[in-house]
Amino acid sequence: MIAQKTRYALRSLLFLAEEQGGAPVQLSRIAETQRVPPKYLELIMLDLKKAGLVKSARGPKGGYQLSRPAVQISFGEIVRSMEGPIALVSCASVNFYAPCGDCHDEATCAIRRAFTVLRDQSTAVLDSISLAQGAGWEERLGGGE
Repeated sequence: MIAQKTRYALRSLLFLAEEQGGAPVQLSRIAETQRVPPKYLELIMLDLKKAGLVKSARGPKGGYQLSRPAVQISFGEIVRSMEGPIALVSCASVNFYAPCGDCHDEATCAIRRAFTVLRDQSTAVLDSISLAQGAGWEERLGGGE
């Protein structure tokens, strides 16, 4: 399961994607509309800024906005920036590989092979879903009620 911090990051970025094309959005507005504690959101936005997913502007008309068009930011990129590796076991991770230490032969380990397949399929799906697509899903759901 993903951490609550990652869920908040996804919700906040989806909100910014829906606001795309406008001026920067103040942190307080994001926190209120997405029901995220403001102090926690500050830390999340700093992490997202370090990851190059948002940019900020200071001043009375300041706030946060996506650093790239929503179509160019994937759910996979967001999850990795908040959670680290998507692989469920360290020996199946591409970017954070570490031997698990308890298997007899990594090359023939069924556990590693199964979780490598899962990692590949999970990352392919997450990388194929853009913020723009996710925002579209939310707009359709919210607009129909």
